[in-house]
Amino acid sequence: MTTPTPKYPTTGMCDGTLLEAFEPTTRPTDVFCATAAKSGQTWLLTLLHHLRTQGQDPALQDGLAAAAPWLELPKNLSTGELYQRHERLALFDALPDPRVFKMHVLWDEIPRARDSGAKVITVTRDPRDLPYSMYRHFQALRDDFDDDFDTYFETWMSFGYVFKFVRSIWPHRHDPDFLWLRYGDMKSDLCTEIGKILSFTGWPSTEDSRARVLPLVDFGHMQKREDTKALTHGDLTQNKRGRFFREGGVGKNRARLSAEQEARIVARGREAFEPECFDFVFSQGSERFPVAPGTPTH
Repeated sequence: MTTPTPKYPTTGMCDGTLLEAFEPTTRPTDVFCATAAKSGQTWLLTLLHHLRTQGQDPALQDGLAAAAPWLELPKNLSTGELYQRHERLALFDALPDPRVFKMHVLWDEIPRARDSGAKVITVTRDPRDLPYSMYRHFQALRDDFDDDFDTYFETWMSFGYVFKFVRSIWPHRHDPDFLWLRYGDMKSDLCTEIGKILSFTGWPSTEDSRARVLPLVDFGHMQKREDTKALTHGDLTQNKRGRFFREGGVGKNRARLSAEQEARIVARGREAFEPECFDFVFSQGSERFPVAPGTPTH
């Protein structure tokens, strides 16, 4: 007798059994915010919280981890202790509508019941801005992280999660229950992107509420709030070798790549993505690609 293939993966960062148990409890008002790492998810989650509360919780009193739980996470990252699934499910069930969940999973791993009406929002960032951002994230997060950037870059390329993630969501780009935002667009015209979110979610909003929200998601304000852990998931700011909200720019991390490293990311993108997908994902303030062969490295 063959063992059935699990519906959702189980890894050190994903409890597939929990996701399978959660799926039947999906509500039509749920919003799953699924992204690749370092793509602007924390900024987007903070924005989503303030939009759904119409700016009435400026201090994010209970913290972002409570406002937008990391759904698939199997353990408390601060203590390393595994969550009790029944307690976790009860916590999710007690959340008021509309619930927002943080996820780092591929499209088919988002635990939505069929025809549930639940929505998915993502934000993507030019892949060339990701490896250095993730490198600095690990420096800030882990005391035992001693890789230099060139060493870490090879690990990032080998894992290649952003390429897998984008490939999984691309076929669904026109789905009515899916909203795809881009980090560069949010940086250049946040008001327009807020309009997209409100139209997509149907959440109530007024001119006054939007005016309350904008300063709460200003990058400088979020940097100051980082030290309270209200704007991170609490466990991500223990080590102060660096900041969680470090720069937030478009293209700055890309400038830390050698020409060869940038060329490899571009080549990987061309190999992994359809041309239209490549242009959509890589056209966020880009001025340097494709890198000319033989361009000197830094």
